[in-house]
Amino acid sequence: MTANIVKIGLLVLLKGISERNMSSPTIFPSVFLLIIVAAMVILSTSIEGVTNEDHSVYASPSPSSTATLSSDFNFGAVGDTNCNTITESIVENIQTKAPEIVLGLGDYIYNDDKAMCWLEIVEPIDNIMKIAIGNHETGTILTELMEHYGLTRQYYSFDYQNVHFTVMSDYVSYEIDSEQYIFVKDDLAKAAVNPNVDWIVVSHHNQKYASSKYHEIPAGNEWNNIYHPLFEQYNIDLVLQGHQHNYQRTYPIKYNSDSPANPIIADKNTNNYTNPEGQIYLTVGTGGAGLHGLNGNKAPYLITTEDQEHGFLNIDVTGSNNNSGTTMLVGTFYSNDGSGEITDKFTITKSVESDLSLPLRPDLPVEEEVDIGGEQDDSTDTSSTDDDGDSSDSSNSDTGDSDDSFDSSGDSGEGDGGE
Repeated sequence: MTANIVKIGLLVLLKGISERNMSSPTIFPSVFLLIIVAAMVILSTSIEGVTNEDHSVYASPSPSSTATLSSDFNFGAVGDTNCNTITESIVENIQTKAPEIVLGLGDYIYNDDKAMCWLEIVEPIDNIMKIAIGNHETGTILTELMEHYGLTRQYYSFDYQNVHFTVMSDYVSYEIDSEQYIFVKDDLAKAAVNPNVDWIVVSHHNQKYASSKYHEIPAGNEWNNIYHPLFEQYNIDLVLQGHQHNYQRTYPIKYNSDSPANPIIADKNTNNYTNPEGQIYLTVGTGGAGLHGLNGNKAPYLITTEDQEHGFLNIDVTGSNNNSGTTMLVGTFYSNDGSGEITDKFTITKSVESDLSLPLRPDLPVEEEVDIGGEQDDSTDTSSTDDDGDSSDSSNSDTGDSDDSFDSSGDSGEGDGGE
């Protein structure tokens, strides 16, 4: 707009000069003014072009502009990587899917005390990484990653197209009335009523519904008791987590106030869902660290597990409730075996009809403990923990429940079997 005005002024000035006697002594100021105006035109056009290019390529669309843009895009997710050739291969395979965002699910470095080795490996996707903090992000590594990704705190949120992402931390206070709890509650409440948001995805590190070698996550898991009811209230779709070095996917599950360790399966379909209730929890700790074998252990609310292959999760999002009335999310786990084999795939379809009023939050239950996996036979336990015992320094202390047993015979990788 500015450039057009300046161009009009330039034409008027040229016409005026042409009507004058070129031998007139007043012609030199006019020529000088002509040069200045021409320079303004060039500069204005250049600035306008750069501004348009930067916004169209790099900026995430604001909520007000989302409805006018294509909502078809994809994002990746993976955690428990390392500075090794497996992680290098994971990064290469992620790039073949050309995601707009990659969610890091924590625990990026095991065998170094600085972040540089990992940052060099993920450099090709560094500008699209959105990280959650894991229990191995402590000391210098935590500081370096926070600074590198411009984080002032370990929990945050952002929108991309018609998806809202909430990134949580298991290693700063998350109790009711904590700063993180207030942030998450307010953030999800706003996202739930945003007409431009069709999907809400939560990512963090320490898995809350999953199987390990012998035991399900402890029933007294305070995090589940606090946040699963909140996720139901605000209709969260996916919860992505790591910590265990394998892949797991649950049915859509609802909070069970009578027995928190045994969530209610809301939809018993195994792969395709239409307007489901409850949340799907996915563990994607398959980014390069040694795998944790499950020895066949599988909680009843789990559909599939993969403890033999590294890989990553790709999520395709198509359509928008604002445009067509229907939107679809397709999740695919690609193994890192060299062939890019699809190990797991699921689809969620949502329509305008599913946008019902938000349910009231269930009452928080009294904590109890239930062991799904059965009693542990110590005489046959070959599990071990990582060299540092999953300890965290005071800069990143784990306030949640831990689940550190795994099958050492199922480990693979480069000597990095810790969680």
